[in-house]
Amino acid sequence: MNNNMDFPKLNKMLIDAIEKSLEQKYEEGEAILLKALEDFPKNYLPYYNLGVLYVESDQPNKAIPILLKAETLKPNDCDTYIEIAFAYNQCGEKEKAREYYDKALCCASSGYSKAIIYNNIGSLFFAENDFFKAKEYFKKALFEEPENMLAGENLVLVNTYIDIIN
Repeated sequence: MNNNMDFPKLNKMLIDAIEKSLEQKYEEGEAILLKALEDFPKNYLPYYNLGVLYVESDQPNKAIPILLKAETLKPNDCDTYIEIAFAYNQCGEKEKAREYYDKALCCASSGYSKAIIYNNIGSLFFAENDFFKAKEYFKKALFEEPENMLAGENLVLVNTYIDIIN
């Protein structure tokens, strides 16, 4: 079936797959999403959700090509860029992760979305022991969303590391 107008069916499949993922029944969720890809090959959502499932189940090498397909079907989607960045980060490809976080920043609205992206970029720099660059991004995250607790905690942590090395 190649009926891209059957949105109730697609929505049910996506919800069922998300529920399986939340239950950590990744193979069952994957099966549902592979069927959704078959039924709705021109809709980005099955690709995006399958990519997210692969990221969540620590299968970034499977996630990347699927998420890149979602990107071609819906260009300039902030959430897709963030998931691609997550997958590249899981693979240890920090530069590619930063490239996709930068793309996400270009299309993100201010506030929460940008705060998450800045915090994630800061975490990449922190993992590379570039504490001053990490601090810069954690501060940007807090500027976008002052109540972002994770960015606040990360800023305290990076400041502690900076104090130790100075």
